Amino acid sequence: MVYIWRDPKDTFISMWIFYQKQKTDEGPLNSLEESFDMFCRGLSSNGPYLDHVLTYWKAYQENPYQILFLKYEKMRADPLLYVKRLAEFMGYGFTAEEECEMVVEKVVSLCSFETLKNREPNKGEKDMEDRPCSYANSAYFRKGENGDWQNYLTLEMAARIDGLVVEKLKGSGLLEW
Repeated sequence: MVYIWRDPKDTFISMWIFYQKQKTDEGPLNSLEESFDMFCRGLSSNGPYLDHVLTYWKAYQENPYQILFLKYEKMRADPLLYVKRLAEFMGYGFTAEEECEMVVEKVVSLCSFETLKNREPNKGEKDMEDRPCSYANSAYFRKGENGDWQNYLTLEMAARIDGLVVEKLKGSGLLEW
């Protein structure tokens, strides 16, 4: 199993914008402020985010050979390293020859956010034909950037989430990781 966790502030903004793209006849969803308060109180369709992260962190610590626990921001900063780690974890590490042939770089390019976002099936308002969905395929790709929360949250909102992170994760080792 591979688990990727992300800065909760960016996680919230991505979720909020995603839910705003839902096709509905009932009008707009909750405001940013209402949704933010619900997220901080752990009220979301996916459950309390920090509890989710902490559960998988503990499972990773107990089973490090069965769970690869990654941080999104670190992956974005050094994708080559993390593609190699993922391949090794899955038992398909790259050979020296493949590394010389720049296969890792090719994999990173093929799997990059921009490449996937710009593939024809993921553009526009087209739905996947094989499943009913209330979201267009393009809704699953936005920016993938670190720190975009700064364009939406006030400093007070950011401080609230940061305080919840410290409160929930202190003593777990995850804050230092």
